[in-house]
Amino acid sequence: MLKLPRLLLIDVAVLLCISCSIVMGHANAAAPELEWCLDDFPPRHSYLPGQQPSGPMVDMMQKLARQSGFTLKFSPPTPTARCLLLMQQGKTDLMAGLMWSEQREQYMLLLPFDEAKSETLFVHKDQPIADENMLQNLQVALVKSRIYSKGLITLLEQQQVKMRRVDDLEQAMAMLHFKQIDAVAGPLHITERLLTHNPRLQSSIVVNAWQPPSRRELQNHLALSRMSPNFQLHLQISQQLEKLVAAKETHFYE
Repeated sequence: MLKLPRLLLIDVAVLLCISCSIVMGHANAAAPELEWCLDDFPPRHSYLPGQQPSGPMVDMMQKLARQSGFTLKFSPPTPTARCLLLMQQGKTDLMAGLMWSEQREQYMLLLPFDEAKSETLFVHKDQPIADENMLQNLQVALVKSRIYSKGLITLLEQQQVKMRRVDDLEQAMAMLHFKQIDAVAGPLHITERLLTHNPRLQSSIVVNAWQPPSRRELQNHLALSRMSPNFQLHLQISQQLEKLVAAKETHFYE
């Protein structure tokens, strides 16, 4: 049996190690890790302490990651306000389900993927609003911390609606329960979840049958921090998200 010189064997081993390192380096470069900052938000996704997030939006984000060539990492359960701050600082990469605003556009790339139901009208079950004209001179509660479209504000102004700015949804729903206001404009899923956890409110408050006309600006967006070290992936993420939208894999209200 032919014996190779010891130095030659060492040289071969070194070359093999270098080759492995190069291959692993290319593999890592081909799959950068992006963090999705999220909180528990059923029914889109559930995220309880000590558990992995699950739900239709998690499935969408994982598929988007595979098709875009990055590894998806989940943040710990984090409130939305904290996630926005981390996005602004470039300390996290992605958020999902955000409304567009000029301020947010300054530090995030916002990619639309689904119609939003962020301005759904809730009413007392005994006082439904049949159409746009019935809004005239009513009192509608809006939550201070939420973003409302110019279209909705214009409609309410045209109908001479008195807009009551309140601190949070809980306060708005309590006011509606006691008929101190006529309607609340709020996000469908979040408000329905609030009502589910409060049987007293759920017994008196319903989604109004008539809703204001749907508008283009009422869309949910995938957000990529402009300060992210992987922001250069935005083109392939955008292209792959468009494919998911075309395949109707991003619609969570149907």
